[in-house]
Amino acid sequence: MNYVINQSQERFLKTLCGKYSNYKQSNKNPQLYANIDIYFRLLPWELFEGVSIYSEQSYHHSPWSPYKQSVLKLSAQKKSFILYNYKIDSPERVAGGGFKLEFLNNIKRDNLHIKKNCEMRFDEKDEGSYIGYLSKCRECIVKKNDTATYLVSEVKLNQNNFISKDEGFDTLTNKKVWGSAHGFLEFERIPEN
Repeated sequence: MNYVINQSQERFLKTLCGKYSNYKQSNKNPQLYANIDIYFRLLPWELFEGVSIYSEQSYHHSPWSPYKQSVLKLSAQKKSFILYNYKIDSPERVAGGGFKLEFLNNIKRDNLHIKKNCEMRFDEKDEGSYIGYLSKCRECIVKKNDTATYLVSEVKLNQNNFISKDEGFDTLTNKKVWGSAHGFLEFERIPEN
């Protein structure tokens, strides 16, 4: 993959991309936290004529059945980065692509659809340390059990950790409908060969 990127973009991508697990958190409190794996994998430049990333989240015991899959298109501004979120048609065709990279060849531009108002912004606080949040508060709509909810998402990212919290609130009542009941999920980067 031939990427033309600047130093700050390269630092952000090296910080984000890889495999993460919250094994330590789930092992310490298994009654509160499921064991989850997250992958962020660079995609070919040609997909968007720019930088894009495949994101996959699955329970550790069920790696072939991810519960969340997206393609993220990167837009950079000085020390901030915007990740535009795309839904994948037939996501089962690339399930497992986080660890079986050849599956990612099945991702085609025609099979991707923007998730309106669901872009995440990452601001670099210290070199290699980022805070992420939704660019448009209360506008990323997620349906859960026939209820329209708006997503509130927070991420703390550095070279070793991906710490996140996602919650959904009823668009009419502002009551919490789904999401983290016990605070942030704490993922650590898993070294890969």
